Amino acid sequence: MQNLRQRVWNWLPTFLAVADAGSITDASKTLHLTTAAVSRTLRLLEGELGEQLFNRVGRTLVLNERGARLRESLSDASASVDRGIARTLSSAFAGPLRVASLGVLTDHFIIASLLDLKREYSALIPEHRNMGAAEAARDVASGMLDVAFYYEDLTVEGAQVEHVVDTSMSVYCGRGHPLFKSTKPSQADVLKHAFSVPQIGDAGRVLDGWPTELPRAIGMRITTLRSNLEVCRSGLLVCVLPDATAFESHRAGDLRRLDVIELPAIPIFAARDVSGLRGGAADALVDAVVDRVTEFNREFASSVAAVGLA
Repeated sequence: MQNLRQRVWNWLPTFLAVADAGSITDASKTLHLTTAAVSRTLRLLEGELGEQLFNRVGRTLVLNERGARLRESLSDASASVDRGIARTLSSAFAGPLRVASLGVLTDHFIIASLLDLKREYSALIPEHRNMGAAEAARDVASGMLDVAFYYEDLTVEGAQVEHVVDTSMSVYCGRGHPLFKSTKPSQADVLKHAFSVPQIGDAGRVLDGWPTELPRAIGMRITTLRSNLEVCRSGLLVCVLPDATAFESHRAGDLRRLDVIELPAIPIFAARDVSGLRGGAADALVDAVVDRVTEFNREFASSVAAVGLA
């Protein structure tokens, strides 16, 4: 295999160019080579592998099954080479930093932390994507993302996953709900009412952290925790909300926190590319997110103690 790799290595860029262009003529323009040179290189590659890689459809070259498999493998390798070159030619805090998160994490912690990094390192170019845990973990493992944040203990081979910090959740209701003006409602009082709940996560658990041993009535299902804020404000249903999401509406008097059901802290996980090619920027982002969540947790706990937000 090593000898084969050495023989075909110089021909692979030409194969990729033809695969992308769909014709030898267009590939030759991209590569600044003659069509004869491109055609010869392609024949040498196919001859060395003993396999045709394209089907000829008129003047177009279409990857066959063997060619598509080779193209897919080379795409990952090419991306790794590009990242290595970028890391070599630039500092750890310059160029793209590819990040994924979803919903509440994005709104309250990730974007704000990315902006802080951008202010400090103007050459850094954050690229943010909204992605669920399973998809994000796969993309980190394949090198398509540098770091991803999610709530679930979901790992894949090739990604370094770490529990970095916790955030808090509470039960809330809106102004129009019967519990809003109720005097000292009990847990039993709360459980008489229907909840709006988020989707089941990739790990098979409801994302609001509700205790599985405590039955509740379901009145509505929504996609993300963030969506439940407006549902809760409507006063129609009880909701479990991240305290970071509910905080301002609670302070404004539009929500009431029903502190009669103890909810577990919600863990936040960070998945990083094990290659470490963007280690400096990715690690700095993780640290910034941890600091931001920790600071909010302190502020929220202080507010509850000081003015009785419960």
